[in-house]
This record gives sequence, structure tokens and C-alpha cells, in this order.
Amino acid sequence: MEAGQESNSISVIHRLVTDEYGENYWFNGCAGYVMECLGEKDYDYWFFAGVTGDLFTQQYCTKTYSGDALSSFEMDRAPKQFVRDTFAKCGYEAAFVSGQELEQNAEMYLQELVTYLDRGIPVIAWGQLTGVYVGYEEYGRRLLYISGNSDQPGRLTLEEALQKTVCWSRDAGGQGGWVFVGDKKESPSLAGIYRNAIADIPRHFAVRTDLFCFGAQAFGAWAEDLENGRFDGVTAEEFDLWGDYTNYVCVLATNGSCSHRFLERARELNPDMGWLEKVENLYGRTGRMWNDDNGKDLEAMGGGFRVTLVTLQDKRAEIAEVIRTCGACMEEVLRILNSSLSASQADLKP
Repeated sequence: MEAGQESNSISVIHRLVTDEYGENYWFNGCAGYVMECLGEKDYDYWFFAGVTGDLFTQQYCTKTYSGDALSSFEMDRAPKQFVRDTFAKCGYEAAFVSGQELEQNAEMYLQELVTYLDRGIPVIAWGQLTGVYVGYEEYGRRLLYISGNSDQPGRLTLEEALQKTVCWSRDAGGQGGWVFVGDKKESPSLAGIYRNAIADIPRHFAVRTDLFCFGAQAFGAWAEDLENGRFDGVTAEEFDLWGDYTNYVCVLATNGSCSHRFLERARELNPDMGWLEKVENLYGRTGRMWNDDNGKDLEAMGGGFRVTLVTLQDKRAEIAEVIRTCGACMEEVLRILNSSLSASQADLKP
């Protein structure tokens, strides 16, 4: 590609994610897209879904809906550190530029974005628009982007792009911004990356704030809220199907059905981690409790993706029991990880 053109686009244009295949965590789709354009074949969507912890970590918002995945919460809490740390695991430098920074230095960051696109490297957009910028027109005054399941770029003026990012940061409480993935500084061991990602799971499970919690405690809080009548007195107009309930079902279904991808690769790369098969079985068990448990699963009892407010009010005890059992599976996952990782560390000592 020639720099300084009126318009340009990268050569890799396709869907960001395919949600019917379980690719439901968009940050991982963005990260995998960038790595694909950099020629990194090992760092795809599923790699990042495991490295970020999304693929293993149930979440629950204890007050109001505030995100679909662990990565969403991390991007709100500390995006600069999260972006830097995530790509550093792959050996790359990366920087998050907030909406406020973009607003204050729009021309400078526009030129950086154009330079990246001229080199064939997409730039990640995070916020009201989540996706990757893949091209530009009118010397960057109009930007091309891929988001979600669309396989063709959408278009925004630069002003619209900045507004979506800045307003997300200022009004919605999130940390909108752009992510620039820079130079490769090292080539870390792939086996080590996978091992470290598994070792991070207990840390993710331990996170709890006034607004959200993760892992086994997320299932516990979810079940407790149901049993304590969270939806009593809620009207149909007030009920937010996704924010109040089904986004948690989506995480349960995704992780229970898809985490085996990362776990199997981790075992392949680290033959001494054969105990991960037990972890894989436990995640698979939660997947069946979502949709394949001889009529006792959430979908069978009406507590899955097509749940109604009436069902949540009338079948709260039955639904909560399934959710709590999923939490028990995650408690066992945590026990296996803590004991097996400790034993592995002991084996490594001289």
C-alpha cells in the first residue's frame, strides 16, 4: 500500500466474529483480527478468549447490567493496563488511547490511524462502536470499520467516530477509545502462554466489587438474587431481557460449550497438565446444564434464552438450583486448579 492516499483499506476484510459458533466476546475478535493481519496464526479469536479469561469466567452484575464478559469489565476498569498486558503476552507492544485523548489530539491520532491502515494493520475501536477500523476515505475524514457479524465495512465520518468514542467515555460510564498494536518485542513460548492463562483463572474467579463478581461466586449471586425475588414486582416494560438475565445465560452457554478448545490446546502444548481433562469435563457439565440434561436443563425448564418474566417469577427455585449447581462445578474447577498448579510449581523447583 502507498501512504498518503486519499483512500485505502487493508486487504483482510471479513466478519469480526461469528456468534453462532460461540464467538460472543468482541474484544477477542478484535484482537484476533489484528494478529491475523500481522501474520500471527496462533493468536486467533479462541486464543484471546482463553488468554483474557473470558472463556472460563462466569460474570454477574450485582446491581445493574455493566458488561458481557470479563474483558468488558477490564476495559472499563483499567483499559490501558489491560490492553498493554494482554498483547504483551503475545510479545507485542500495544496502547489504549481514551476518548478524551482522541478528542484533544484528533488530528495526531487520525494520522496514526491512517499510518497503521496504510501498513495493513487494523486499529481497534472500543466503546459505543466496538470493532476494527479497516480503511479510510477522504484522507481519513471517513472511516471504514468491521463490527460484529457484518462481512462488509460500514462507514462513519471522523466526527461520528470520535463522538461514539467520546460519548461512551463521558456519558455511558465506559472507557471508550482506540487500540494501537505496535511492534513485536519478543516471541514468547506458546506453551508458556497457555500455561499462564490457566494459572490466571483462580485470580479471575476471586474478583468481586460492589457492581460485579466472577466465577463460582457469580453463579451464587445470580441464584441468590433469583431466590430472593429480584424480579418480584418487575413489570414487562421494566424487564430488560438481555441485561437482566440472558447475557448471563450466554456466558454460561458459551463457556460450557467452547472452553474445551483452549483447554485441549493447553494440554497438547503442556503434556504434564493432563489434569486439565477434569477441568474440561466440569465446564462441559455446565454446558449440558444449560441445554442437554434430560429435561432438567435451563432451556428445557424455560430458563434459557427464551425465558419470560413470568417464568423467572414462578420457577425461580428450579432455575436457581441449576445455576447454583453450575457454581459448584466452578468451585471444583478452582479446587483442581489450585492443587494441581501448586503441585506443578513444586515439581519445577530444583
